[in-house]
Amino acid sequence: MLENGGSWIEGKLDAPPQDLTGPLVFGRDWLLEMVQTGDRTLGFYWAPFAIIDKLPELNGPLRGQFVGFSFPGGPPAGWLTTSMMFDLGTAALAPTPKELIALIRTPLPYVPLERTGSPLSQKARNIIASTYRSESPISEVARRLRVSHAHLTRQFKRDFGLTPVDYRHRIRVSEAMGKLSQGEKILDIAYDVGFNDANRFYKDFRKVTGTSPGKCRTHLKPA
Repeated sequence: MLENGGSWIEGKLDAPPQDLTGPLVFGRDWLLEMVQTGDRTLGFYWAPFAIIDKLPELNGPLRGQFVGFSFPGGPPAGWLTTSMMFDLGTAALAPTPKELIALIRTPLPYVPLERTGSPLSQKARNIIASTYRSESPISEVARRLRVSHAHLTRQFKRDFGLTPVDYRHRIRVSEAMGKLSQGEKILDIAYDVGFNDANRFYKDFRKVTGTSPGKCRTHLKPA
């Protein structure tokens, strides 16, 4: 954790656990990453509340060393309007957030990583993202959008690869992962991000991350 409220991460990127299911979902902070794999360096921008159901095909597995900077608020550069991947050539990994952001000040060719989705699903996603800590039922979101609960669920899953309920749970888990590195108590984190049932928190956390909150905290703990 940085004094300005952001987070700096670095380490080795390995293949994800085999038992993970569903799309990748991010929380309220954006994340800018560099991944150095072989003789190639890739950049990734993950937008707040993004849903990533499929990564682009690469020549070989995406493994190697990485660094990343996460921060709340607006993106670090105006052209970063959606989650994306871009080629950074043979650039060395940036040692600081300032130097990482300097690499992307000028727009670069990129591959978008998010589906647009239907207008209905986009509106529902925005509502869920702004209320994910609450226990308001998805049927209330559907009522606000003047459609049935069943129709909203079908359309949302067709557009994004997961249901509205699953999207909300994955946002909460993403937020919980960020808090684990700050040393907060696990149950306090669960309630803070919106889970009122500890068993549901542990179940969803393992479903999304492939591990338990306790093991995740150990992995995220600074050396």
